[in-house]
Amino acid sequence: MTSALRRLALPALLMTLLAGCGLTGPDTYELGEKDIQVDEGEEFTLSVPVDTAMGEWWYLTSPEPDPDVVRKTDKREDIEADDDAVGSGSGTDFFDFKAVGPGTTKIRLIQCPHGACAGGGDAGGPVTPSAVPSGSPTPAEKYRATIHTYTVTVSKP
Repeated sequence: MTSALRRLALPALLMTLLAGCGLTGPDTYELGEKDIQVDEGEEFTLSVPVDTAMGEWWYLTSPEPDPDVVRKTDKREDIEADDDAVGSGSGTDFFDFKAVGPGTTKIRLIQCPHGACAGGGDAGGPVTPSAVPSGSPTPAEKYRATIHTYTVTVSKP
């Protein structure tokens, strides 16, 4: 390799290596990661498992996070459906947020097994656990709504 090629190869190699730094997209936090620290302006995602075959859904619930600290930007899902059964499948729900200002807030996601929640969901209004009629047995834990709380601290970069 000539000296001119070597002089060009090293900067090209360094630029290729550095090009991927910090360009991997928003950080993703899974169900067990409840304490989140991000910088102002950063985007991040909460990732939760969903079993649509069992009628399970997830929603952002009240009280909603402080809009001066974080804002929800999107909700997406990635469902792996069984081709042989309509309505079957499981996968992941993704809740996307942007850190807009310094401070600490809580994000509450409610996990709703079939029939365990009441309210508007994505159509509007808060989603809350359904009441159990008096005199009825309390449903087993896997059939009850569960609220998962994430504490998000946003710092100035």
